[in-house]
Amino acid sequence: MKALFLICYILLHNILIAQESKKIIIGAKVHYGQVYIHTPVVKNVAGSKPYGVEIEFSRQPIDTASFNKCNCFPRNGIALTYFNFDNSILGTGTAISYFIEPSYKLSNSLRFNIRGAAGLIYVSKPYDVVKNPENKNYTTHINPYLQVGLGLGYNINDKLRMLLMGNFQHFSNGAFREPNRGLNWITGAVGFLYHPESTRLPDYKKVSAKSLIDKKIYVDAGVLFVPTQGYNSKIMGKSRVIAGTFLQATKQYGRISAVTGGMEAYYNKLTLQTGDESRSVAGIHAGHSFILGKLNFSQQIGYHLYNGDNKASKVYLRYGLLYPISRHIVAGINLKSHADNADFTDFRIMYRF
Repeated sequence: MKALFLICYILLHNILIAQESKKIIIGAKVHYGQVYIHTPVVKNVAGSKPYGVEIEFSRQPIDTASFNKCNCFPRNGIALTYFNFDNSILGTGTAISYFIEPSYKLSNSLRFNIRGAAGLIYVSKPYDVVKNPENKNYTTHINPYLQVGLGLGYNINDKLRMLLMGNFQHFSNGAFREPNRGLNWITGAVGFLYHPESTRLPDYKKVSAKSLIDKKIYVDAGVLFVPTQGYNSKIMGKSRVIAGTFLQATKQYGRISAVTGGMEAYYNKLTLQTGDESRSVAGIHAGHSFILGKLNFSQQIGYHLYNGDNKASKVYLRYGLLYPISRHIVAGINLKSHADNADFTDFRIMYRF
């Protein structure tokens, strides 16, 4: 699983604004794990055991409206994470990310947590033809960063909660520059959350999901754009510009779930060893989207109806983040990939009907 994406820095300001019915929470964790070798190309870093520390600041809504969206208490905030990758080829990394962590009450003291985080990571030893030619995982100092996790939380007392988490982390530059196989690693984490007010959560009656589902079908029409990318060995050249258009429909069917379907077409202007060349691509796609407040996180599978880029596979994957700027204008970022190879990361803006 290569190259995810993307990143939701546009929401970072949300947690810095005080709101009623929100608990302030401060936390810290320690991580220890192992690098996951997702392709033989990066087997030279096999056996590496990353370790690190994480500190975070978050808010947790405890009002009924927030609870009704997922029958849980979603916590969101900013995390700062440092990793030593336990390998002279990989070096170290420092990530800042925005996270969402729904918390489900199993009892008065025990909770089940699901975590998703996205941001940026600065890594210390990118590929260099002279200084670090063995690094096939990453080529740029700054890369998009992703973390997902599952775990349990236990209230030690009225102010302190202990966490046990299992996490998957990934970063890559989204095919901006090669080599770019990305880095995947799995960690176990132990941590503590400090609640200045109280670790206790209110008891609310669960509301039927049907009453919360938006019955309207939304249609988005927009444009996408990709700036100049680095050299790509597969096409023996680089994309100077990618621009296109798309049409997509979205229908909510659960508290935080929606189904999506649409079509896209784009134009790719390339500089190859044989000279300049222009290619066109058209495809259809369908998938799922998580509705996380105003933020939508989508996962789609697509099929090329016309593939002027001559990619080996007609099937592709898309992962994206969308955020409404106004009632009708939505902006986002989207990663397209083929199997474990990133194709490109695009920026998009659309009009929602």
